[in-house]
Amino acid sequence: KVLEMRRGSASQDAQGKIYGKEAYIPVRDGRQVRVLSYTPEGKDQAPLPVYFDVHGGGFIMGTPEGDDAFCQRVCEELGIRVIGIDYRLAPENPCPADKEDVYDVIEYCHDHPQKYGIDPEKMAVGGHSAGANISAVVAKWAVRSGAFSLRCQILDYPPMDVQTNPYQKFFTEGAIPPFVADLFNDCYIDHAHAGDPDCSPVYCSEEDLKGQCPAVVLTCEIDSLRDEGEQYALMLMKAGVEVTAKRFLGAAHGFTMHTGDPLADAGQKMMIEGLRRYLK
Repeated sequence: KVLEMRRGSASQDAQGKIYGKEAYIPVRDGRQVRVLSYTPEGKDQAPLPVYFDVHGGGFIMGTPEGDDAFCQRVCEELGIRVIGIDYRLAPENPCPADKEDVYDVIEYCHDHPQKYGIDPEKMAVGGHSAGANISAVVAKWAVRSGAFSLRCQILDYPPMDVQTNPYQKFFTEGAIPPFVADLFNDCYIDHAHAGDPDCSPVYCSEEDLKGQCPAVVLTCEIDSLRDEGEQYALMLMKAGVEVTAKRFLGAAHGFTMHTGDPLADAGQKMMIEGLRRYLK
């Protein structure tokens, strides 16, 4: 079943023009992580702010190509570099392999700014669905390690609780079917460890969230993940973190990646304006 879903995702990602330029970045254990890099026209050598984009796909599928049009828009409208990260997927590579890849890519770029033409003092991370979960944990790890700092985190309809049974969550017609969410969760992490805050951020302590970079949080009315995303936004606020959050009425999970849809445009604008506020 997972392989069938991956084939469908790959076929969708391969459609149309790809704007990002493929590159490989060294990470731990002697591996390299594939990325798609976006550079504003005429600014190949200039040190620029950078946004690291983390695609969705339930932790088990997806590639940076799925976010290609969005990343190109961010690059063009803000005049910044964008790097989309092709992190390892479950079930072959369960949590926290995905987060390690994203963290390592950001750390390497931070430590080699001239190689990638970035301003290491103006970096942000963000993602969509599973990518938002990954981004939130990486933002927390950055504070914990002190290896680099982030200006903001973009959390687009994030799944923040993979421990709670999906059948016990809010559901309405058009939301992620519980059996699909259950499949994703089972592939991603053993249930005994699903409540680990590095897997399910809603189980973070307030102390663990202090000092986080500002967050922009988008949730959807028609989404079984909306309550946990909004819960996490409130947890950040209580920890003293600056948060901009909005529930998009009439929107379903994944809405921001639907090209040509007015709601998608509004969601993308919210993310872009958040990046403008904190990176410029």
